[in-house]
Amino acid sequence: METESSMAVAREDGLREQTERGDQNCEQADSSASQFVRLEDWPVWRKWIYIVLVAYCDCLTFLVSMMLAPSVPQVLATFRPNGGDKSLGSFCVTVYILGFCVGPLLLGPLTDIYGRTILYRIYIVAYLALTIACALSPSLEALIVFRFFAGCFGGAPMSIGGAVIADMYPPGRRGGPMACYSAGTMLGPTLGPVLGGIITGQIDWRWVFWIAAILAAIGAIGLFFILPETHLPTLRKRQARSKSGTSRFVSMVQSSSGPSICQTLSRTVRLPARIALHPACSLILIFMCIFNGLVNVILSSLGSVYQAAYQFPTTTAGLSYLGMGIGRLVALAVAKCSTSIVARRVGGPEGENKPENALPFLFSVGPLGSLGLIWYGWSLQERSPWIVPIIGLFLYGFTYMSVRLCTQIFLVEAVPNYSASALAAHTFASSIGGAIIPLATFPLYDGVGYGWGNTIIATVNLAICVIPLIMFVLSRRLAKTWKIEVIL
Repeated sequence: METESSMAVAREDGLREQTERGDQNCEQADSSASQFVRLEDWPVWRKWIYIVLVAYCDCLTFLVSMMLAPSVPQVLATFRPNGGDKSLGSFCVTVYILGFCVGPLLLGPLTDIYGRTILYRIYIVAYLALTIACALSPSLEALIVFRFFAGCFGGAPMSIGGAVIADMYPPGRRGGPMACYSAGTMLGPTLGPVLGGIITGQIDWRWVFWIAAILAAIGAIGLFFILPETHLPTLRKRQARSKSGTSRFVSMVQSSSGPSICQTLSRTVRLPARIALHPACSLILIFMCIFNGLVNVILSSLGSVYQAAYQFPTTTAGLSYLGMGIGRLVALAVAKCSTSIVARRVGGPEGENKPENALPFLFSVGPLGSLGLIWYGWSLQERSPWIVPIIGLFLYGFTYMSVRLCTQIFLVEAVPNYSASALAAHTFASSIGGAIIPLATFPLYDGVGYGWGNTIIATVNLAICVIPLIMFVLSRRLAKTWKIEVIL
């Protein structure tokens, strides 16, 4: 997804300006090599091997995020054979997303101190161990705990992968590689439920995690034996260490160049917090928190709903996610262009550079999601042919990706010098809502049914669209006194 990976790119641009003022040569990370080359001069085929590898890790993160969703009834049958705790069943899916609050925010910035490869290797080892722990979970509570920590480490590639690409390409040449890298984050949430349903239907829900562990092990081979270090300051430290004869451990502990871990992590947390307290940004973050929660209400329950309403076997329940997946792909192709067109129409030739001009497209596309939800809910309630609710979810999937891209564009333009921190705040807010709000899914459906239940969700979705509308009106009427741009 063009989303979180841009966090790392923005941070890396600033770092590149500092580190490339001096000698442009660097030490190749292969331990058997001692010659120095420019990363940008690496052969194209070599760069693409690394792009595919980091995209694979990012895809794995999002693949596993919803891989368990169609298996919730089977998980509950194992741990709650007498029924009940449907909310916990939903939470064991979304708690993984809650872990995204930690990984990109804390693990990503450490790569600017210790380099890309060591953090990648720590991530994949911990992720593999926690995924195996999920497969061996003795209780539902244990599964939830293991899923949370797996999400914490699984979120790391969201920030590291984009940084690797930024290391290898100058700013003007990152478009193609970043687009291919983002394809992994789009394929993961779409293919995850399909693959999870097939695995659970043919074998057992625990094998969802065993297969995920096998996929993680494949990634570990690449991260340990193929991916070299690409972080320029880290490569220069290695060069200095090799000349001085200092051991790697002593160099890591005693190095005084650059900020410490505590300083880096403090800054990483402090800047998004300050951005979140700015009135305009806080409104957008509240909007995104609620909106992403509503999206995960659908995602976390869709497989279970189709098994209950249409008697889909577990093997094919994951196919119900394809409507939203295709909608997101269409939005990825057209939403950014549409946002730019609307911004120029509202604000003139330079309208794209002002954050408030992204708001009209945001409050215009939002009601389309409410239409899709009502379509989905009532066609489900009336047991229309199974494809009819999926068409409604296509509209909702289109709205979801359009809103996500639009809110990111707003924050990047509102905080131009700290776009990485702005997007970190975006990730944090959407992860909180995405993990907590879905706890109400099954009580809502059990209480009022699919039709009225999704009508309530659609109403909330429509209500929050008032937020960007009011912000746009205020930006026009109080242009001199109500500033959207954030000055830190």
